[in-house]
Amino acid sequence: MTSNAVKQGPTVGLAVAIATFGVAGIAIAPRAVEDRALALLHVGSSLVAKLPIGSGFDPAAAAAVALVLFLAGAVSGLSGFAFSAVAACILWLLPPLQAVPLIMLLSVCNQLLSVGALRREIVLRSTPEREGALAYIAGGFVGAPIGLGLLQALPMRLFAGGLGLFLIIYSALVLLKPESLRIKLSGWKPAVAVGATGGMIGGFSAFPGSIPVVYLGLRGLSKSETRNITQPYILVLQLLSLSILALTRSTIFNTQFWLLWALTLPAVLLGTSTGLTLYRRFSEVNFRRAVLILLIVSGVSLLAKSLI
Repeated sequence: MTSNAVKQGPTVGLAVAIATFGVAGIAIAPRAVEDRALALLHVGSSLVAKLPIGSGFDPAAAAAVALVLFLAGAVSGLSGFAFSAVAACILWLLPPLQAVPLIMLLSVCNQLLSVGALRREIVLRSTPEREGALAYIAGGFVGAPIGLGLLQALPMRLFAGGLGLFLIIYSALVLLKPESLRIKLSGWKPAVAVGATGGMIGGFSAFPGSIPVVYLGLRGLSKSETRNITQPYILVLQLLSLSILALTRSTIFNTQFWLLWALTLPAVLLGTSTGLTLYRRFSEVNFRRAVLILLIVSGVSLLAKSLI
């Protein structure tokens, strides 16, 4: 990360907004969750202090990245998805080949914490009572390698602008659509196709849950039913994408990458713990509106970057 990576105007405004959200979230969380998360922050800070920091490391940019990722963890803890969509704001600060793998790895950590806390609600194989995630995961295994190829081929402006435009259009449509807009298409074949499309998008954007969330939302599934599918799907797809990147582009995972991961992981876990605490307290309507608005903000940020 170079010293000119930080765009002072947008970064300062973004940091202030996210810091305000973070303070509010910590204040609402129960004492046990807050103490555990803050202990993780302390351990992470101590670890980073012992790591060798290169001359190009910019502490201000790293702090801004950590603040963005706290918000991403909180939103994902609440909704079960959207971590990568919110975390995509760090593309203001990092190039895609550095930012996307970092988001993927942190998303894995975020999902592990969420799945562990909600493991009784997760069903992999479909039953007469509840649809499982296996068909979506199978499709994702096909789409993810294609998406990773696009990550290495797409220019930065096209990458950021395309993802930003998608987030804006999707979120606005879902936010404004009438409740009567529903689809009845279901079964393992559509599930595999949706999983493959999500895997392809996830490979180049670290946001594999986007298409399954759209599809499940149009079918009218509840928040709990959506999480049952999207959380294990996102977890497996991010692990798959990371494995492919580790085999094909191992130079990405250098000292600076692990330094950034060590610095930002505690912030992500703090956000996730806060979001999980609030999960059952939020009405489904209000939490969906909040997530969609945040997705629009993320999309605007990415689209603006592509035009500068």
